Amino acid sequence: MFAIVSIFVGFKIYGSTGVHIITAIIAGIISYVFAGKVKPSKVKLALSYGFAWVVTGVVLDALITMRFNPAIFTSRSLWLGYVLILLAPLLQVKKREEAGTPK
Repeated sequence: MFAIVSIFVGFKIYGSTGVHIITAIIAGIISYVFAGKVKPSKVKLALSYGFAWVVTGVVLDALITMRFNPAIFTSRSLWLGYVLILLAPLLQVKKREEAGTPK
């Protein structure tokens, strides 16, 4: 996400609310794709992946991004992105009947 936001900043298009929302949606899509790779079988597992990814993002933002933008954690779109990252893996959990496994 740092690279994507850096590209938006480099092209001077990262400032509007629309771009912030698009960035949050991209974060959710990336989380969904990654969750497809790890294939969580249960809701609890999917949430643990999402939680781990959010914690990683918060730590990286605290260590790196705050040097460039001290007010990063006041951004609503950042928190929207974190929520989408947390919840997107849930969309990869298959119901037992759909996955063909017995109950």
